[in-house]
Amino acid sequence: MSLLLKTERGKENYQRLSSLKGKITFNLIFGLAVLFLLLSLGGFGEAIAPYSVEKMHFDHIKEAPSGEFILGTDRYGRDVLSRVIVGTRITLVISLASTSLAVALGVIVGVVSAYYGKLIDNLLMRVVDVFISFPALIFAMLIIGVLGPGMLNGIIAIAIIFFPGIARVVRSAAISIVNLEYIDAAKLLGESSLHIIFREVLPNLYPTIIVESSIRLGYAILLSASLSFVGLGPPPPAPDWGLMASEERGYMLQNPWPVFAPSLAIVVSVIGVNLFGDGLRRLIMARNSSR
Repeated sequence: MSLLLKTERGKENYQRLSSLKGKITFNLIFGLAVLFLLLSLGGFGEAIAPYSVEKMHFDHIKEAPSGEFILGTDRYGRDVLSRVIVGTRITLVISLASTSLAVALGVIVGVVSAYYGKLIDNLLMRVVDVFISFPALIFAMLIIGVLGPGMLNGIIAIAIIFFPGIARVVRSAAISIVNLEYIDAAKLLGESSLHIIFREVLPNLYPTIIVESSIRLGYAILLSASLSFVGLGPPPPAPDWGLMASEERGYMLQNPWPVFAPSLAIVVSVIGVNLFGDGLRRLIMARNSSR
């Protein structure tokens, strides 16, 4: 009877593991494909785009998709497909830069808080709590309202919004590391705090940092598009996805393609990046549990 139970449990575990591997593989492959597409369009968008993003075709204003204009034209006769392709670079620059800055700030705050603990930990975490208490979009609008609209200020605003959450995740992971015996041994040997943090603590946080970065990147794409939609992103006539949807929303009933195309690009990008982050997280968890 006990052998039968063990066999059934083994089959169940095997089925769960197979299902988990399939989900991890799909998420990673789909996410990598989206990331590759975004990077390709961001790097070579102007060479790929069939028309200049600023060229106005006055004989084809608000035209539906056709063989000449695959995604139609907007109210100025500009090719929607070309603007979506070239606009990928703006979205990537804002999202990657803001995510990188947020991760850098979050890692510094999280590791310092976990390593020194006590008063420094309490002080830093209370500051983090203040930042987290604000709704993301409203807080971003407040920051840009003070700094002014534009790409650089958008990057700063998104980074300020994201770094507190990253700091909390990194702190939680770092606490379990700084309390290990080899960290105490390094302190007894007289190693400096900077040496211990960079040589002993940070290398063990790389999986957490990588996963958190990939997840935050998807949210950065969505938030940057939201800021552009309300007029707090790059100024016109930049081919920014959020700005394109905002400018053409008043003509949705007559010509929905200039709104639909950049909106679909935002959705696919966010889903792809989030699936990649989820697949990466599951893969790391599966490897850790198998050890």
